[in-house]
Amino acid sequence: MFYKNEEGYINLLKDTLNGEFKNTRNGKVLSRFGCMIKFVNISTSFPLITSKKVFFRGIVEELLWFLKGSTNANELKEKNVNIWNGNSTREYLDSVGLEDYEEGELGPVYGWQWRMFGKKYTPNKLNENERPEARPDSPSLIPEFGGVDQVKYVITELLAENSRRAVLSAWNPEDLNIMALPPCHILYIFNKTKEGLCCHLTMRSSDLFLGLPFNIASCALLTQIIAHLLHIKSSEICLSLCDAHIYEEHIEQVKKQIDLEIYESPQVIIEKAAPDIESSVDDKIKWIESLTYSDFTLINYKSHEKLSAIMK
Repeated sequence: MFYKNEEGYINLLKDTLNGEFKNTRNGKVLSRFGCMIKFVNISTSFPLITSKKVFFRGIVEELLWFLKGSTNANELKEKNVNIWNGNSTREYLDSVGLEDYEEGELGPVYGWQWRMFGKKYTPNKLNENERPEARPDSPSLIPEFGGVDQVKYVITELLAENSRRAVLSAWNPEDLNIMALPPCHILYIFNKTKEGLCCHLTMRSSDLFLGLPFNIASCALLTQIIAHLLHIKSSEICLSLCDAHIYEEHIEQVKKQIDLEIYESPQVIIEKAAPDIESSVDDKIKWIESLTYSDFTLINYKSHEKLSAIMK
């Protein structure tokens, strides 16, 4: 089933309320398989859901955390971004067989795969002087540490004319058993059109109420960051949802949300000037790693109040 923009998101919620009832690893869900949702004109209509308030700062901080190759949830917690807390406690890590990890450490999750795909991960072996993010003066931070820097690869491909190989993958079967949580947003494919930069994101699993609004905005922001580097517009994003589901505990909040008015989408401006298009890829990577939350301005975000629910 195909959906478009926030109206489509609300229709996706409505349709999934009539989905198949399943017992899963972490609770009972209403589930549907194989849905697609698209958001267009993201440079002027940023897809931050308005039918409930979405934590924009958390979206930005998490994405920048990914882009720096970070794997420790304490770095987000220190910024009062607590979205990874439940998967990084001592109790949780022990429950999934990661007793060797210090509390807060998640293993080779998104940031590791994005920036060091294929590098062997050893818990608690990286000291502060070895962490890539601790060396901001280096023009080429990650390659010294091994693995494939997929962000650098994607930018290189997009600088070429009409490349169809700008692919970023978080799914590494060899590392799944040493991750605190296997990745849900697993495959990003970028493409340039006459309208600007587009991105197609494949999600193996999508929590429609809490997770998907984050994923939509994060995908759009990543697309906007890369487009900014390429000195072109960001155009659209499309998300393919394999298992789309609503947790039993979220149903009442979903029913509230689908009756709320949808407001006009906001806009996000990246205030920090990108390096010249002729600059090296390493300089472009260094610019990405220098980004902070203050470099992003959210304009005209009107939404309903936050709708709280338990994280599953």
